[in-house]
Amino acid sequence: MARMHTRKKGKSGSKHSFYGEGHQWVQQSPKELEEAVVQLRNEGLTSSQIGIKLRDSYGVPRVKSVLNEKIGDILEKNKIAPEVPEDLMSLINRYKRVSVHMNLNKNDLSNGRKRALIMSKMLRLVRYYKTNGYLKHEWELNKVLK
Repeated sequence: MARMHTRKKGKSGSKHSFYGEGHQWVQQSPKELEEAVVQLRNEGLTSSQIGIKLRDSYGVPRVKSVLNEKIGDILEKNKIAPEVPEDLMSLINRYKRVSVHMNLNKNDLSNGRKRALIMSKMLRLVRYYKTNGYLKHEWELNKVLK
């Protein structure tokens, strides 16, 4: 698949391990892992940070292969899922940082272009999340950017 804002080809990605049965070396039960996910979310970690923490501290290679559920599904089941999806929130934070830089450096034209491309990605994601029900139709990007 091609990259979004260039005519170059995409990067090759790594292949995930075979899902199959749960890994035998994982010592925690699925209930304990689910409680750990909830506890880490209550500490303020995002779902990707939770996955990294489980991999490094608990020895869980992939949560879905052990629990048969994604981390986001576990968070939704326990009603502690974030209102805004993580990838959209990271783009919003990136846009804010570039905007602060642009206010300090008015003549930085390349970052002005990058800010426009980030906004384009955010608008595409918002449209996708609204049509698929991840965001409410009343949700507005402008309120978050302020």
